[in-house]
Amino acid sequence: MASPKALLLVADGSEEIEFVTPYDVLTRAGFTVHSVGVDLKNETHAHMSHNIRIIPDFASLLALPWQSAHEAYDILILPGGAPGAKTFCGNKHVLKMIQNFRREGKWVGAICAATTALVESRKDFGGEEAKVKVTSHPSVKEKVQEDGKWQYSEERVVVDGKVVTSRGPGTALLFALTIVEVLAGKEKREEVAGPMIVAETL
Repeated sequence: MASPKALLLVADGSEEIEFVTPYDVLTRAGFTVHSVGVDLKNETHAHMSHNIRIIPDFASLLALPWQSAHEAYDILILPGGAPGAKTFCGNKHVLKMIQNFRREGKWVGAICAATTALVESRKDFGGEEAKVKVTSHPSVKEKVQEDGKWQYSEERVVVDGKVVTSRGPGTALLFALTIVEVLAGKEKREEVAGPMIVAETL
């Protein structure tokens, strides 16, 4: 069985922990992981929310066949960080990718403020859809709730259908391990968590 494939987005102002932790944990789990920059001011790196520079695997969405990314990857992951999340919300390619992944029954993960991109993508998603249970950073709770299309939770990680959401930097490890579990099984999650000395309660 082929290993799962994950695509992580990154923008200027994305939260470092929420980007690096899923990238690291999924790699440990044997996933094929790629990252791609979204509207980066510098062609070589993303300037993250706390001054760390990240060099993505692909500098721009235009370096990918983004229209068919849902065919090549099993999950699309969006880190938070308010400026980065704002960039995701304003990029029509990102919103279309989210729609494509969801329409085709692929997974989408969003943490912290990036849940707002899920909300934005649904505005012209088309058709009626049952409320999806999600969480986010408390600072964007009202924005997530404003259109009444989402069931809000304050759990640290929420899985509903094929959407995984989480709250912030302090929940990034739990978010990443949950993604491992939903895509590769509980045994793989435990295999990864053990050598990392993960606490029973995160």
